[in-house]
Amino acid sequence: MKKLLSIICLVLLTLISTSFRPVKNSKHFTVMLIAPGIWAAINNDNYGHAICNAGIIDLGDKTLIFDPFMNLDAAADLKEIAFELTGKQASIIINSHFHNDHVKGNQIFENANIISSYWTKNQMAISEPEELASEKISAPKSLINAKKKLLNSLTQKDKEENIMWVGYYEGIIANNSLIKTKLPNLTFTDSLWIYGTKKNIKLIEFKNGHTQSDVVLFIPKDEVVFMGDLLFENRHPYLGHGKPDSWVKHLDEMIGQPNMNVFVPGHGAVSNKSTLKLQKQYITEIQEMVVSSKQKLVPDSIIKKTPIMPAYQNWKFDRFYGANVSFLIKQQVVK
Repeated sequence: MKKLLSIICLVLLTLISTSFRPVKNSKHFTVMLIAPGIWAAINNDNYGHAICNAGIIDLGDKTLIFDPFMNLDAAADLKEIAFELTGKQASIIINSHFHNDHVKGNQIFENANIISSYWTKNQMAISEPEELASEKISAPKSLINAKKKLLNSLTQKDKEENIMWVGYYEGIIANNSLIKTKLPNLTFTDSLWIYGTKKNIKLIEFKNGHTQSDVVLFIPKDEVVFMGDLLFENRHPYLGHGKPDSWVKHLDEMIGQPNMNVFVPGHGAVSNKSTLKLQKQYITEIQEMVVSSKQKLVPDSIIKKTPIMPAYQNWKFDRFYGANVSFLIKQQVVK
């Protein structure tokens, strides 16, 4: 009996030690195996140009990419690595939502079908040309400011944060003139199944979360979920294009899924349900702070200076905290 228990423990330790192991690297991201035929490509915050996370899924007869990154150099590496891992060129690309860091890599996948929700395609047609034009002017100035902040970083956290933003603007400058907006050629509303010879995946549109339309990719057989920007790990989510109340409800729905246990966020490390619970807590607490302050007639200018709560002070994307507070103040005014 003891020998059997020892063997079981050894097997479990082996499984744990090999879980989410890096299998491929680019200077822009690291590819982690999270289940057979399923990989997460996690942005390299150390000057990487991927910016968001991506997914590679071997469906058997075809290869699928979830969110093809922000910049063409990172997307080109993703395309090459996906082929190395699956033996097939990626033929299906999913855009989770309209934000530029999740869609600009579309261009690299010339012969693939690009899939998004119907709303997201229409929004991309408006926002992408505007973003490209704006970034051409703003990115060089923003890079100078980011480098100044890096030189003046007082803490290791500030240094890491500023390195990430330097990489962000360097990526834009290196790629902007090469990018041509490539819109999805297939759209859906509500949900869509895609069937392969080895794996089937389900896309579900969650409305009024991080944006007006966010697509989440479920792989039921493997208990894996690619969340897009409905989930941020160890960093402040951006609330300004969404609806926090329904976003919290979406997170609750995910937390309640009994057979979904591995969650790939749009930004940050591969996670579990504790990360979903923490993000729900963040959104709820920051809402409660703003509502309580407004009820006490605290001036907006003072509310905007409220320090980041201790539980979230070490999170990245801390520039979003002030933007989130301002957004929630405006929401209260509208109500």
